[in-house]
Amino acid sequence: MFLRPNFRLTLSILTVAAINLVLCGSASVLGQSADSGPKLIGSATYSMPASAIEAEIGGDVTMAIRVESDGKPSRAVLISGPTWPCGKQPNDALRELSSTLSDTMMSLKFIPASKDGKPIEREIGLRIALKNPKLLGLPSPSIDPVTGKPKIKQISGGVLNGKAILLEKPFYPAEARKNRDGGTVSVQVMIDEDGNVVRAGAVNGAPTLQWVSRDAACRSKFSRTTLKGEPVKVFGVITYNFIP
Repeated sequence: MFLRPNFRLTLSILTVAAINLVLCGSASVLGQSADSGPKLIGSATYSMPASAIEAEIGGDVTMAIRVESDGKPSRAVLISGPTWPCGKQPNDALRELSSTLSDTMMSLKFIPASKDGKPIEREIGLRIALKNPKLLGLPSPSIDPVTGKPKIKQISGGVLNGKAILLEKPFYPAEARKNRDGGTVSVQVMIDEDGNVVRAGAVNGAPTLQWVSRDAACRSKFSRTTLKGEPVKVFGVITYNFIP
């Protein structure tokens, strides 16, 4: 699903909260002076493919983009995200999402990075928040008869490793061993009222390690979380550390 980029990334963040999103404004490279990082100009419109919507794919994705000295992208690949339901393998939908995102990123225009007053190529990352309309049509929370306020149905749990009843460990893929890939992979998860991981997606880490980390997260188990006696969903992160 993911392509392995052969360059080092400096991430900038551009968040969009719509199915039909417009990428516009400035996207300078973090950690660089204002006149040295690529700046995004113009706009582009992106619509999620129907297959991705139907497969309930959503959440954040990070695109790696190589911007040449003329301001034109020469490469755009999906390197992390999104999330989708555990127990499903929507490979075709994920490939179509990756392909259409890459096509859209390649249509962007930039003011190129510069060094000593001269334009240079630069690798950057753009993080995009995908809003799947199928995931937005959730029922409204019920009203607490005592307070008259909506009942809380979900909470943020932060890093969840220490709260697991069963924390499955991912295996070390042969490709990752060959490339000596290692480091931390963070997997964003949603845990239902019974403690089961029902959605997951890697948000960072080596691409060769993301899929196995997500699978391990989906097989993990947590105790039920309650708030004022009511079971609630929990959103959080499971982290895995790989040593080459």
